[in-house]
Amino acid sequence: MNTKARARTATIADIAREAGVHPASVSRALRGIGGKVSEETRQRIQRVADELGYLPNAVAASLRTKRSNLVGVIVPDLGNPLFGPLVTEIEVELRAQGFMCLVAHTSDDPAARNDLVAALAHRQVSGLLILAAEVGDSLLDAVERYRLPTVLVNRGLGDRRFSSVVNDDHESVRLVLDHLVGLGHRRIAHIAGPSGSSTGLARSQAFSALCRKYRLESQVVQASAFTREAGMKAATKLLDKSFSPTAIFAANDLIALGALDVLRLRHLKVPADVSLVGHNDMPLVDLIDPPLTTVRVAVNEMGRQAAQMLLALLGEGTQATVCRMLQPQLIVRGSTAPPGMAIAPRKKNARAVARRPTAR
Repeated sequence: MNTKARARTATIADIAREAGVHPASVSRALRGIGGKVSEETRQRIQRVADELGYLPNAVAASLRTKRSNLVGVIVPDLGNPLFGPLVTEIEVELRAQGFMCLVAHTSDDPAARNDLVAALAHRQVSGLLILAAEVGDSLLDAVERYRLPTVLVNRGLGDRRFSSVVNDDHESVRLVLDHLVGLGHRRIAHIAGPSGSSTGLARSQAFSALCRKYRLESQVVQASAFTREAGMKAATKLLDKSFSPTAIFAANDLIALGALDVLRLRHLKVPADVSLVGHNDMPLVDLIDPPLTTVRVAVNEMGRQAAQMLLALLGEGTQATVCRMLQPQLIVRGSTAPPGMAIAPRKKNARAVARRPTAR
């Protein structure tokens, strides 16, 4: 066997020379095109290709077919513990069908979001799974402009242009309020996620609507992001108000951890003074003190169904848009209990104390 062919990536010409056939015959055989290549010759060509370690040029193939084995996965925050398991489940499902994931983080800048879609389109991705869609997002307009098959994951927006797999956020809030009301709470606050996020908006709207239905005293304060730091700032703002909640529902677990930091700085005990509930059931929230009551999202099922939905879309070409809502589960732990004493009035130096950074 020619050692020069082994010393570099084998080409169709190398295979043709070793097999004693024309390069066009090699191309037909390796692409599965029948007719002019006998079965005996095809097997000889395949054997030589395997011996030389031939790898098809995926880029060249994508240029011919206008399609690759790549799927773009757009994520809003790689530091959020929700997205790691979600992307992993997507990757496993797609890899089983011969597709690879190209994971990309997007910023809040509209121009950068549009540029990201353009870059993925120019790399001939077969489709997109978007975990980062915002309300009125120009990113989705760019996706439509490039005609990329797309499924929205976790954040659905109710946009009928695209299929989606999302959590039933209204049911999440109902589970939380039913639990808290059942414990005896009547003054409940919500630290909402950013209103630009469909999940933040949906949970905030459901909270307000259900509080009216249950005739509860309520207060909503919006966090600027789904982060612990944003949760601290929002909780400080909440506790500086005259409203004194006996329970706080945070839009996600990171915001809840930020609220817990502030409650500790104010010398308020959870759950003796204030009950606290999060959302998502991210890893390790069962190990904090007290263990966090939270809403568990069906992350694995969400990833599987989103990947399967995109694969079906790629296979069929056109498909009616659908929205699949997955049911959440309330996980009750030690951070909720019947209401105890009300929050004490704010002391003069409470604002300054709350602003001191916590030990990490």
